[in-house]
Amino acid sequence: MTYRIAIQPDQLTQKNGERQSFSARWAQLAAQAGMEVRFVDVYAHDLFERLAGCDGFMWRFGFLPLPRLYGKRLLPAIEHGLGIPVFPSWKSCWHFEDKVAQHYLLQAAGIPTPRTWVFWELEPALAFCHEASYPLVLKLGYGIQSGNVRLLRGAAEAQEWARRMFGIGVSSLDAPPRTAALRALGRVGRAVQVLRGRPPMPVNEKVELQRGYFYVQEFLEGNEFDTRVTVIGNRAFAFRRMNRPDDFRASGSGRIVFDPAQVDPGMVRLAFRVARRLDTQSLAIDGMFRGGEHVLSEISYTYQSWAVRDCPGHWELRGNPDTGQLDWCEGHLHPEDAIFADFAEQLAAVPAVRAR
Repeated sequence: MTYRIAIQPDQLTQKNGERQSFSARWAQLAAQAGMEVRFVDVYAHDLFERLAGCDGFMWRFGFLPLPRLYGKRLLPAIEHGLGIPVFPSWKSCWHFEDKVAQHYLLQAAGIPTPRTWVFWELEPALAFCHEASYPLVLKLGYGIQSGNVRLLRGAAEAQEWARRMFGIGVSSLDAPPRTAALRALGRVGRAVQVLRGRPPMPVNEKVELQRGYFYVQEFLEGNEFDTRVTVIGNRAFAFRRMNRPDDFRASGSGRIVFDPAQVDPGMVRLAFRVARRLDTQSLAIDGMFRGGEHVLSEISYTYQSWAVRDCPGHWELRGNPDTGQLDWCEGHLHPEDAIFADFAEQLAAVPAVRAR
């Protein structure tokens, strides 16, 4: 049986200058396996005509708002409506770049996380800020490499951010809270923009306005690094990410320690447990310590390919995540290759579309 796979091209240049394309590698591997590849344009009006007769669909969509929001709508529609395997699957990606959704999912699944509070009305948020113990970590629903993560040190600062989240909204946590005079000046400026027929907030394809909720987590003392574990199928790749200098954040620091001897096996087991519980094809977790407990703060279905590839090896699990044997497999492996190998197995496990 010859399989036909539809692939949406992806291409980006990472911060280290390396060019990354999951789709190019997948097409190469498909050709080597004797599969037919059909490149598609997900933005074209005839997309579903192009998908006709295909046995699977793959699209590594990224973090920018337009492809991310579209991808999370399109892929489940294809998976559910056409009944063919897709990457990423709905279970793998519906919560992608949505920390609020991740909080509810992890809580429902019984996964240990830092203590988290989400408020949907201003007054309860303000009351919480008044009574809370500080510091706390404020987060927006989206943001990569520690973007849109801020340490709150007191009630006045926290309440100002809460008012902004339930007011005009926030697109970044980089700007400091504003004084009353600056808030009034901002309102005047936005009114002028509206009178001129312009949007009150700047339009930028790289950011999106967040408002109507207030999301904070407890600050976990004593974490000088986090542990990034990426689980693809039955493989776990892991490394430490040291905090930025004079900062509590590790993601995006670039200070990576690949030595597997410095990876806590408990973090690897936690990642396997989460991946199996959530039934994901690809899952990266950010692991930290809450005292002596392993917890995770965020999850993602995708990541920078080079960081996973540069791991000197990976672990494979034999049996239960809590008690099963962790076997170390020496050697570098591209995550694109691992994803495709699992996807090819998934194709073989379901009836081919053209055979129905």
